[in-house]
Amino acid sequence: MRLICPNCGAQYEVPTEVIPTEGRDVQCSACSNTWFQAHPDHDAGLADEVDRPSVEPVAPPPELEPKPAQETPAMIRQELDPDISDVLRQEAEFEAAARAAELGAPLETQPDLGLEAQPENEGERRAREARERMARMRGEPVPDEVAVAAVTAAAGSRRDLLPDIEEINSTLRSSGERRRPAEADDADLPGTTPRIKRKGRGFRRAFVTTIMLGAAAVGAYMFGPQIIEFVPAAEPYVAQYSALVEDARTWLDGSVDSGLAWLDQKAAETTQP
Repeated sequence: MRLICPNCGAQYEVPTEVIPTEGRDVQCSACSNTWFQAHPDHDAGLADEVDRPSVEPVAPPPELEPKPAQETPAMIRQELDPDISDVLRQEAEFEAAARAAELGAPLETQPDLGLEAQPENEGERRAREARERMARMRGEPVPDEVAVAAVTAAAGSRRDLLPDIEEINSTLRSSGERRRPAEADDADLPGTTPRIKRKGRGFRRAFVTTIMLGAAAVGAYMFGPQIIEFVPAAEPYVAQYSALVEDARTWLDGSVDSGLAWLDQKAAETTQP
């Protein structure tokens, strides 16, 4: 049998046996509405619905609307930094010149006569770059004059970036003259150590020597009987050393007692009104 909620219209298919002959209260699980449901034998309309097969129409699946294709954002061209582009251009010119030198005849060189190369103006540089770019695009070898100009420009730019050798040498000479002669001689002689290291080693050696002497003195005083037992001839020296140590201990004890008494006296004078 079919139960229909009078409030929300929800339908439930239940066996007929769950509804007794006298009827019962049922509750909708959708809206929690409660109503009295009579047995099908006492409700003619409900009995007809029980006898009639329940066929629920199947709703057609919803048609999905095609989503518009998302437009691909245009790629944004990033401009290179001028310094980076200059470095890349110089490297490309240098490689092209080296490749041209390997493929073509060797370039004749002459020693530097002290003449500064004439700086290349902007118009000539742009024309040379255009000729070199067209040659690379066509797959033709770079002309010799373009390769020589590229090598000259790259060498000039690198020469400007390098420090001046004469200035560095003069700075080193002036700093070397300011050093003291003794330190300079020690630093220049092979097999010698700097003065700072020697001072550190001397302090370490003196400290270790002092500790060893103190340990030997304490050991000679504490193990005097054992030393006399092993070396009987050293008995007078050990006895004299022990007497000196005892006198020193007595003097130190008296000095400490006197100092403590003086401190007590000063404290008593300070506390008196």
